[in-house]
Amino acid sequence: MGTKIKLTKQQMKEDKFTTFMLQTRDWIQGNWQIVGIAVAAIIVISVGAIYYSNMKSGQAEEAADRFAEAIAKYRQQNYQVAILDFNGIADEYSGPVAASAVFYAANSYYESKNYDEAIISYQKYIDKYHADEIATSSAHAGIAACYETKQEFQVAAEKFLEAVRLFPGLPGEPDYLLGAVRNYVNAGMATEVQQALDRLNKDHAGTDQQRVATQLAMKLLIK
Repeated sequence: MGTKIKLTKQQMKEDKFTTFMLQTRDWIQGNWQIVGIAVAAIIVISVGAIYYSNMKSGQAEEAADRFAEAIAKYRQQNYQVAILDFNGIADEYSGPVAASAVFYAANSYYESKNYDEAIISYQKYIDKYHADEIATSSAHAGIAACYETKQEFQVAAEKFLEAVRLFPGLPGEPDYLLGAVRNYVNAGMATEVQQALDRLNKDHAGTDQQRVATQLAMKLLIK
């Protein structure tokens, strides 16, 4: 007859917390992709409006066609080919189509788990284009997500907060503050966790992000 193992209340709490952390991580990763796709969709709409309503040259038409083909490969998750196409467009053209190509190249690097190149491309978008606040803040968050995946948690948290500091009040702000809390928790930085949580409690009380952040912070703050 096998021996039953009885867990203490503390062990049961820790097991539940571990499960919750894993579920939260998966939920955030899924939502990050949704945010990235949503931002990318905004850029595509802008590029389409500009290039298809103002088709004044063969070069513009060629750029729009190549961009549409690259987008199709991206949506098919053929990221390596899409990266080549987006980088080619960014090198050969200028304006909104080049900006969108750089942003999509960064997303493609991220999706293919090439996080160092993703950081470079997101930073290139920030430095060279930064025409749209939502896309630019998302690029900052993209860099943060890369560092988080690389388990450089303090850097990731600071990058999330940078997106909030530079672009306050945008729709992505509660997600970015949650990202800061999550990474500071992983880094074991209790003071910084509390500061980011205070901002969420003040500006985004009652949101899903505030509730998840509170639960994540609880484990570290009660020690």
